[in-house]
Amino acid sequence: MAAGQPMISSSAEPYTWIWADAAYLREQAQRCTRLAHDCPHLPTAHELEAIGVELMQRAAELDHLQEEHDADQSPQK
Repeated sequence: MAAGQPMISSSAEPYTWIWADAAYLREQAQRCTRLAHDCPHLPTAHELEAIGVELMQRAAELDHLQEEHDADQSPQK
């Protein structure tokens, strides 16, 4: 998925499109990590940490795809 490309959410409505970019995913990952550190319920804290890690990985994937896209769009010399 390239930056600015839609993601399908897993909400109750099928095919709900959400526009996300790497910066947004990193922000949400940091939020999950902060919540995990403040959460006294260990299973919930671990799940929040796991979500944070997954969001960071997806942000890195978006960055990589954007770099590839930018390289493909650069003028040929």
